Amino acid sequence: MLKHSLIIFFLVLICIVAACVNPPKPSIDTRAEIEKPVWPAAPAPPRIAWQGEVKDFRDFRKHESFWQHLVGLVVGQRRSVLVKPYDIYADKHNHLFVVDSGARRVYLLDNKDGSYKAIPEGDENPLLSPIGITGDGEDTIFITDSKRAEIFIYSIKDERLRKFPTVTLQRPTGIACDPLEQLLYVVDTLAHQILVLEFDGRERFRFGERGVGPGQFNFPTAVALSDCGMLVVTDALNGRIQIFASDGTFELEVGRPGDTSGTFAKPKGVALDSDCNIYVCDALFDAVQVFDKGGRLLLTFGDSGSRPGQFWMPTGIFIDSRDNVYVADSYNQRVQIFRYLK
Repeated sequence: MLKHSLIIFFLVLICIVAACVNPPKPSIDTRAEIEKPVWPAAPAPPRIAWQGEVKDFRDFRKHESFWQHLVGLVVGQRRSVLVKPYDIYADKHNHLFVVDSGARRVYLLDNKDGSYKAIPEGDENPLLSPIGITGDGEDTIFITDSKRAEIFIYSIKDERLRKFPTVTLQRPTGIACDPLEQLLYVVDTLAHQILVLEFDGRERFRFGERGVGPGQFNFPTAVALSDCGMLVVTDALNGRIQIFASDGTFELEVGRPGDTSGTFAKPKGVALDSDCNIYVCDALFDAVQVFDKGGRLLLTFGDSGSRPGQFWMPTGIFIDSRDNVYVADSYNQRVQIFRYLK
């Protein structure tokens, strides 16, 4: 009798779940039913095109089976939505890493097989305030934690998160990697400096001090390194970005505090495309400003809102080798994806 009751129970459960199962979703919400915005507007030739957004990681679960869906309904789904995305990194293996400072985790999204995972996965979480992320392009990821004043290193192959051996830091935030020279460029915001570290944690050199002059900083927050040797630092409270050579030699400052195009109110993340154009998120403007390598303003894209191409406090930005532009749209709890059109 008990056996027959269990069979009936599972048959009823299967029927209920089958009625709830939705067709697989695409890996990225591209919203084909709406017109995708481009910048600048016609009749000028477009240079930036909106591609899609990532908001719910279950959109990446392209190969979820019926039984995986059944187990998820019975035992509960793990967290799959972003809380407060802050920074992004993408490698050449179709991995997208999202730093979610609100959830105190990093999410690894694999666009090849549609899987996603949290770093770390278990209840034990050493991260207190993850902020910046970068990688060597192969297996190793580096994550800054501003509250712990430490850097963490993660191996994709070993799925292991551990502390990175390094010198004393006050508040590490932005981070960039030079895989050829095996160097990390780390922004220490409270020290008003950029530290350059070898992959074994030894300090190669550092530069900067507090001030308003060339090569000086006032609470720097983000850093980006291009293939053409440009090192760009967001000098937040000075309302500007500064451009250096990879050895720390000052070259150029761009912008000033203000509320018009070409100036900065609250500059955050910075990135460079394949033509060495510089992209800067401004969290107060809810926009991304694009400058050429000489500091001339080329265009601005985005405004306040929650529709495609609109922002609510954009923070981190990353541009991959194919000129896909990823922006952490923090308060809209999503990552938006654009494309630089040469």
